[in-house]
Amino acid sequence: MTRRRLPIHPTLVSPGRRGGGSGEPASDPVPPLHEPLLLDSLGVARLLGIGRTKAFQLMASGDLPVVRIGRCVRVSRAAVDVWIDGHVELGRRRELDMGASA
Repeated sequence: MTRRRLPIHPTLVSPGRRGGGSGEPASDPVPPLHEPLLLDSLGVARLLGIGRTKAFQLMASGDLPVVRIGRCVRVSRAAVDVWIDGHVELGRRRELDMGASA
């Protein structure tokens, strides 16, 4: 059985917001970052177009350098860019392609 609630007396309740603010935004709000500096495994997976499991494997193996903040494991966007640059495979040399077709 629940207890009955006490009636709220209107003179005891403040007419404004709980914090006493006017509800207006700050005069110079800090703009949100469009791209976070650190990515979690899901962010890495989305950025690379791979699954979360593969992202976890890359992070756990040390292929992608991680940043640990307490129990959180993150990867910097810059590290992902460097990793991508280091894993770009160039096409075969032209003479190998021409030799295979002859």
